[in-house]
Amino acid sequence: MPAWLSIRDIGKDRKKAIELEARQTGMSVVDLVRKWIDAGIAQSKADLERASWILAAKAGLTDEARDLQRSGPRLARFRRG
Repeated sequence: MPAWLSIRDIGKDRKKAIELEARQTGMSVVDLVRKWIDAGIAQSKADLERASWILAAKAGLTDEARDLQRSGPRLARFRRG
């Protein structure tokens, strides 16, 4: 079920600050809040993707370390050339 955002629920000081920011940027309050929400969602997605990449990289490093212990530094053989 969708949740409705009510600007009234954020308090007078925050509402005034948002209205001031909207005036200063030449945007409507609605557009400003949408922009902030979109930026927050984009940042959250980026953070989740980065965390996922880090977990995959750590798993890869574990595999590489295990292979190095088992087989030794094989790449060094090719570099001696």
